[in-house]
Amino acid sequence: MKNFRKVLNVLSTILLLSATALVVFVFVIRLTGAKPKIFGYYIFNVASDSMTPMLEVNDVILVKQCGGEDVHKGDVITYRGQSGELAGKDITHKVIEEPVKDSGGTIRIKTKGTKDGAIEDPVLTGEQVIGKYVRTLKILSFIFTIFKQWYGLAIFLGVIVLFMGAEIRNLVKLSKKADAIESLSKEQIKEILKQAEEESKSDNNGE
Repeated sequence: MKNFRKVLNVLSTILLLSATALVVFVFVIRLTGAKPKIFGYYIFNVASDSMTPMLEVNDVILVKQCGGEDVHKGDVITYRGQSGELAGKDITHKVIEEPVKDSGGTIRIKTKGTKDGAIEDPVLTGEQVIGKYVRTLKILSFIFTIFKQWYGLAIFLGVIVLFMGAEIRNLVKLSKKADAIESLSKEQIKEILKQAEEESKSDNNGE
């Protein structure tokens, strides 16, 4: 039973730390618009329905960093918009034609969303490309969606309260045990140790 409780405590701690890291991750993205990057891969959150049904709003996607020279027709890429409503935004759309180089050597890429009725994006250059879509991170997408809602934060706070309550209860128990030990006289402690020694000898003789 004690081992089970230890395992449960470890799992609870891991879950709490993971949830805390995820909430921090969500807030960093929402408040700063940062693009987390790990070993050449970016993590983006889909903000619009322009790529449905392939990508849904709040999906968390993994994008591998690359340049315009690595892009081909059919690829789904993330790029930085430079004109109109897309200016300054990170857009994830599908390449609809094989990229071409103009007379000046600049790579020109045509993209658009996959949603029915989507219109073609302004032609972009290879320098705007951030990377290629690799996959959707399903579990992170689900958790991200939950924690963007008020009830997700409520659940997270509830877990923290329960965890802290359990830790406080353990500290109180330890404190009571310490007080109980301190209240024992030297004679009582000697008697307890003597009894434990006798019980140990009795067990050994029984074997």
